[in-house]
Amino acid sequence: MNPFLLKGYKSPEYFCDREAETETILRAIKNQQDITLFAVRRIGKSTLLHHVFFNLKKEFDCIYADIWGTTSLNGFITETANAVIQSSVFSKRSIGRKLTDFIKSIGASLSVGVDGKPSLDIMFHDKQQVFNRLEEIFMLLENNKLPVILAFDEFQEIKNYSDGVPLEAKLRSLVQKYQNIRFIFSGSEQHLLADIFSDLRKPFYQSTRMIELKKIADEDYQNFILNHFLKGKKRIKDQIIGYILSICHGHTYYIQAICNFLYSQTKMPESIAEFERLYLEFIAEKRVFYSELPQRLTKHQFTTVKAIARKGGVKSPTSADFIKEAEVNGASSMQRILKALREKQVIIKDQDSYRLYDVFLEHYLKYIV
Repeated sequence: MNPFLLKGYKSPEYFCDREAETETILRAIKNQQDITLFAVRRIGKSTLLHHVFFNLKKEFDCIYADIWGTTSLNGFITETANAVIQSSVFSKRSIGRKLTDFIKSIGASLSVGVDGKPSLDIMFHDKQQVFNRLEEIFMLLENNKLPVILAFDEFQEIKNYSDGVPLEAKLRSLVQKYQNIRFIFSGSEQHLLADIFSDLRKPFYQSTRMIELKKIADEDYQNFILNHFLKGKKRIKDQIIGYILSICHGHTYYIQAICNFLYSQTKMPESIAEFERLYLEFIAEKRVFYSELPQRLTKHQFTTVKAIARKGGVKSPTSADFIKEAEVNGASSMQRILKALREKQVIIKDQDSYRLYDVFLEHYLKYIV
């Protein structure tokens, strides 16, 4: 199999580094500490959570609820309930009395998808009923034989809910109430997570251990990549691995995707020039994803994005030279453009430079457009 996984978690063999972060989270969980884990998207938060689950599966029942895309408390409860019934809390048992009682207690209907996984559909009639359903879920977990880890991924999405329900206050009271559950709140938008966990006026203020997930060190990633190519009897040169790490800015998903693509080739490139010729074909295939970008941005936003892509990163975007290259009228206009692009998650500030969030988009605009 291709060892450079693009989704899911298989085993520690296919997981690169994160030893210090893993140990920190394991120690916190075993000492009954709740955790907030934050980093930019596609840097490996979800995979790290499943790696932690792998290490704790004999001691805990582990539940992963991805609330990305939920838009209301209704969606939050439904996603949480589905994560529970698809977890080891129930997979160790047949679909029997305990599951039937749980479905009845939260007012849900059960169906089974084409993948064989059970799924719940929940209807709510008033806000108090919603909170009652949430408490029913936590009561089930509190009475579980093994202690439970409940991880909410992309937790910052609750800040975008428009139904006006005080979820933070209710959830905080439940987190304090139940001792058999360890909570992990994971997210990718630091300013929203800071508003939840670092604002002294908010219910979750300083209630968790804050852990930032940073880039994997180049040396560690280099060794991981080289070892898997060697195991597959594929010879790849160190300078090509180093070049991949460099053009991806150390961003985990994009490194994995390029290595996955390269590993699938029957013949390995002998030079960076040969690699680039192969890679251009790979990037050209992304046209279907990026061709509509000019329609989703204003003219000056798009010219700014192209200018940042050409440079690979910009330290002084309000400098006269860059403003001219981006075809923008002045520093104040550039500041507004940068703010809008960051809010749309088109660009991020990576250390002291602005760069495109999507590394493949950067390469597409730089090499193809």
